[in-house]
Amino acid sequence: MLFVFGSFIYPFGLRPLLVDRRLRSNGVTVEGRCLRAFWSEDRVSEHFKFATLSGRVAFYRSPLGGSRLAGDGEVLDIVYDPRNPRRARTRRELSRKSPAWRNLWGGVVLVILMQIFFLKLFI
Repeated sequence: MLFVFGSFIYPFGLRPLLVDRRLRSNGVTVEGRCLRAFWSEDRVSEHFKFATLSGRVAFYRSPLGGSRLAGDGEVLDIVYDPRNPRRARTRRELSRKSPAWRNLWGGVVLVILMQIFFLKLFI
């Protein structure tokens, strides 16, 4: 069961939710520019460029989603972790319900179903 937790639930469900929580509580908001979008079938990922408060240039790539967050060249708010600027989200992403919730609950249901299956197998 730890294998399922370690390989599915943590990286795709729990970790993104913890990053979102940290950004909401400790994140720094700066302006970022959408550089371009990359399409994969009917899903899109966007690349953003922003400068940290110390002046360091950083980049953020949004996860694949169903719709665009910004047009090419559009400026919008980026929230980043001051300890690790690679951890970032757009303000728009943080205002929505995270798709990681679906992954988390899907993983929990999978673990429960596996437990039921193995109990029936050995009882």
